[in-house]
Amino acid sequence: MRVRQIDNVLDLFEIYARERSPLTLTALSQALGIPKSSTFNIIETLVSRGFLYETKPRGGYYPTQRLLALARATMDGDPLTARIHGQLQALAAATGETTVLSAREQNDVVYVDVVESTAPIRYFAKVGERRPIHMTSSGKAILISYGPSERAGILQGLRYFPDQQLTKDEGQLAAELDASIVRGWCEDIAESTPDVMGLGVPVETGGRRFGLAVAGPVYRMQNNREALVAHLRAAASLIGGI
Repeated sequence: MRVRQIDNVLDLFEIYARERSPLTLTALSQALGIPKSSTFNIIETLVSRGFLYETKPRGGYYPTQRLLALARATMDGDPLTARIHGQLQALAAATGETTVLSAREQNDVVYVDVVESTAPIRYFAKVGERRPIHMTSSGKAILISYGPSERAGILQGLRYFPDQQLTKDEGQLAAELDASIVRGWCEDIAESTPDVMGLGVPVETGGRRFGLAVAGPVYRMQNNREALVAHLRAAASLIGGI
């Protein structure tokens, strides 16, 4: 069960990441969609813990460096990221596209590591983003790592969207995954993000299933599948051996 108070705090920091400027109590209350009294309690708690400060009297609040310091310290102790982040960086450099490592979270995937492309036109992704597992190439890559019966059980519990190109229903998705197993890689074409294409392969490391993908503009990727998949397979082999 989700805890609304925690959702509000996380939403607050995401608002700051988007706005990148001090925000007043009124502005934060409106952005969060909660009463001023509740917003005030959140602000006062975060100020007392050193996560927010008032930039000037009635000038608004802004995050301190404390959250960044905690995040850096936490990531320094992440054994998965420490082991394989360099491989994601190398894959992004080799392909010129954004590289994503995803893990399954029920019927979604969560991006556990991301290295963005340096190209001016690119797929923007953030660690922690969630997508429906059957609408991303990395999610589909995780699905094909399961055996037939287990995969069929997962597919039965998914929510399908009739307007999607390749995943209108369970039968179409099953057929697509069967074809992906034969060729050894998965793809999505503008299924979760308009004009973006993704190519993904499964990878196992540390006893867990992951989906490794590269994603970028459709116009740049659709005629470059062979080279991109070769880089993906090489990276997955290296990560699986770590």
